[in-house]
Amino acid sequence: MRNSIASVFVFAIGLSPLVAFGQEPTPVEAPAVTPAQPAATSATPAPAEPAAPVAAAAAPAPAAPVAAPPVAFTWEALVDAYYMYNFTGKPSLQGPGAPRQFDVAANSFSLNYAKLGVGADTEYVAFRMDLGAGHTAAIINAASGGTSAAGLLSASQYGNDFLVQQAFATIKATKWLTLDAGRFVTTASAEVIESNKNWLYSRSMLFYGVPLLHTGLRANITVDPSLKLQASLVNGWNNDPDNNIGKTFGANATYAPPDSGLSASITTYIGKEVTTGSGGDTTILLDGVVTKDIAQASVGLNIDYLKVGTPYWVGAAVMGKYAFTELFNAAARFELVSSKSGGYTSGFPATAPATAYAGDAVLYEGTLMGGLTVAKHFETRLELRGDFANQELFSKGSAARKNQFTGLVAFLAYF
Repeated sequence: MRNSIASVFVFAIGLSPLVAFGQEPTPVEAPAVTPAQPAATSATPAPAEPAAPVAAAAAPAPAAPVAAPPVAFTWEALVDAYYMYNFTGKPSLQGPGAPRQFDVAANSFSLNYAKLGVGADTEYVAFRMDLGAGHTAAIINAASGGTSAAGLLSASQYGNDFLVQQAFATIKATKWLTLDAGRFVTTASAEVIESNKNWLYSRSMLFYGVPLLHTGLRANITVDPSLKLQASLVNGWNNDPDNNIGKTFGANATYAPPDSGLSASITTYIGKEVTTGSGGDTTILLDGVVTKDIAQASVGLNIDYLKVGTPYWVGAAVMGKYAFTELFNAAARFELVSSKSGGYTSGFPATAPATAYAGDAVLYEGTLMGGLTVAKHFETRLELRGDFANQELFSKGSAARKNQFTGLVAFLAYF
């Protein structure tokens, strides 16, 4: 019997370590001990519990890859077509003369401009590219061809109807300073190249007299949310490559308090817009624009002054727009230009005696437009316009006239 008990005792001692490895030991609460009665002790010491196994050290986690900065992509598109009838033309296909910028084809359905714009914006850099085709592209290319260095690029670049309207990269130097390099649209004028972004379809006489594109460098400074400044060093007016004897300096200040509906800006471009190797006078352009939203109405004022040597011109345009509903709006414009020594009219087509273009002249125009918008992405505009002058600057067939009248309907789809 003793041998049996001893065998069981020895077997239990041998089995204890295996149980410890198989599960966590359950702690046993010790009996209460009072001073009057010391705790009983066993004659045979209990075997010591084996130490818990030490887990192997985990391998270090691989370093997380550095995430690339997020990129915000934007895009916009425009299809601009119109039909115009020149009431002064003879024959009916005779287009209106200057100072019309892009609406120059009469008695014809015309693809004025089809444009696609894309942009990408990251924390430190951004880029913008606008590509277009149509009559507007051909007109801008022709203007660029006349002011760009001959022989460096083929004439086809300036004679076709495909246009790189903008292509520039932006470096975000600080929170308040960015730098642009490439080609960008001008800051001058109350109007832009895209028809859907203007209050009226046809461009003003003032728009006809300012630059369209620039190629070079531009710095943008945000003084505060209301005030932004800009300085640029560019080839000149619409030219790439440059054919000027020097570069053109540009500056702009825009004041637009958030949620005020007010925007006021002043722009200047100063440089010698003459060919390489020649002398010539400095071209000075000053452009001021003020617009204000008042409930459903918007009003604007644009003033320009351009001087090249003795010839100069000064002009002002007053315009307004009223949204009767989300679907229907109406707009109107009246402007006047005073040209001295051919400052404004020297570039007109010679359909009248040369003295009319080289001398003094006063021009003015009035335009009325009604627009019907569908789903905020398609708009039909009906426009009537009259151009007038105190000199015979316009034509009907081969006869010189002091006025011209046109009517057009435009179709704009944009996103």
